[in-house]
Order: sequence, then C-alpha cells, then structure tokens
Amino acid sequence: MGVIAILLPNALWGQRLRLAVRERHQIVPCDDWSGLMRSCESEPVHLAVFDLYADGSLNLDHVRQMRRRFPRCTLVAYVAPTAERARDFFDAGRIGIDGLVLADRDDQPQALRAIVEQAEARSIAGVVRNHLPADLRPLLRDALLIAVTRAHERLSPEGLSRLLTVSRRTLAQRLQEAGFPPPQRLLTWGRLIVAAHLLEDRNRSADSVAHVLDFPSGSAFRNTCQRYLQSTPQQIRDKRGATFVIGTLLSILGTPAAMGEDTDEPEETEAGPAAED
Repeated sequence: MGVIAILLPNALWGQRLRLAVRERHQIVPCDDWSGLMRSCESEPVHLAVFDLYADGSLNLDHVRQMRRRFPRCTLVAYVAPTAERARDFFDAGRIGIDGLVLADRDDQPQALRAIVEQAEARSIAGVVRNHLPADLRPLLRDALLIAVTRAHERLSPEGLSRLLTVSRRTLAQRLQEAGFPPPQRLLTWGRLIVAAHLLEDRNRSADSVAHVLDFPSGSAFRNTCQRYLQSTPQQIRDKRGATFVIGTLLSILGTPAAMGEDTDEPEETEAGPAAED
C-alpha cells in the first residue's frame, strides 16, 4: 500500500480523495506545510496532495521546498478554481507540480483517481529526462517522454505522431535514424517504465499494475515484461524498478533488438507461458 500525505483543510476534499484511492493507499493527513514535509521525511510517501492556498494565500516557496527536498515524490495540487488564480496555476506548474485537481470539476472518484495515476507518470518522466543525453534531439526526447506521461491512455503511433506534429512516417524515420525503437515499441517501453515505477511499491501486485495501465490481463503484462526485459515483475521490482527499465532501454538503443518492425500488432498478448510474479 502506497502512502499519500495530504494537506487539505477542506474536509470534503479529503473525503473525495479517500473515496478515489480507497484501500490502495494509506492516507496521512497533515495540519500545515511543516507537517507535510515531516511526513515525507518520516514515512514512505510517494505522493503529496495539497491545497496551494492552505495558508489562506499562495506561497510557492513551499512547493519549491517540496520539489527540492523530495524529488521522487509526486506533487498534486488540489484547488478551488477562480479566474483570479489562473496565473497562479501556471506559475505552480513551472516549479514542479505533477498534477492539478480542480475542486467540483474533476474530483469525482474516477476522474480524481486518473489524475493521481497520470501525475505519477509525469513524475517518473522527470527521472527519465535526467537519464537522457544532453544532446538528444528534441523530437526524440519528447517522443519518449510522451510515451511515459501518456502511458495510461493506450496511445497509438498515430496519436503519438499527432502530439509531436509530425507524420507517423517521419516519426518512424527519425527514430530509426537515431537507433530508437519504432513508435509502437517506444510506446510499450513507456508503459513498462511507468509499470516498473508502480512496482517499486511492494504492496502493488503485477495484476493491479496491469489493470492500471490497461493491459489485457496480468498474464499479458508478464509476457510483455519477459519479451522486453527478460524479467518477471518481481525481478523488475528487485532490480530497482523504473531505474532498471530506463537503463535497459538506453543500453539497447541502436541495436537490432531495439529496432524490430513497427507493426500494428498488439505488443501484449496471452500467448506463451506467463512467468510468475
């Protein structure tokens, strides 16, 4: 069970978050920003949800401190939207907010749960960015980061191309020239990076990770792990999760194994024996 620390003076918001995550996470309530940071220091907090205006007014220094002191912690702001606060939200995003929940607009259980999951993906994208070569072409960097941040959406190669504002053919060509996997495989790598990040929580099962990332089944997820990483979900967990998957991807770039053929066939199937978690 993951640990979520919350700083939400509005009790209703806290109740909505509890309903959204249910038994999947332990909720640790905090009374102020100091308490939130103490919880992140003393508990295995992987996600912090807070009201940007918990003190009555906006003070982004708290967010900066959270990002600096706890770089692997996913940060989600929960706010009441007003026209006057629009610029505040923009400024908050620039300094490290991974997700934004607008009260009474997108905080119904399913929508709120999706925001939390997508924020976790954006958080791990920051880790991926730090591993990439400084001289990597922007198109290649953005393609991989989108594959990670949109891992929950079952993005297609055509969808990836549209987000990058290039044709699928051009994207495939640019990826091939750089020794990157073709679009379909790159999208699967993005999902595996996020899956590995989720597996770092030892209370998450392989089946629950498969469900979050919309694999057809736990067996299909395990088969994809074997195909791409020659590892079971448990072995991925033991090998430091996302760090292992990112390192494996970077180590094979430019090799025949990384290239393959870009087909429209699904990457995760039920075929073959599924390794045990």
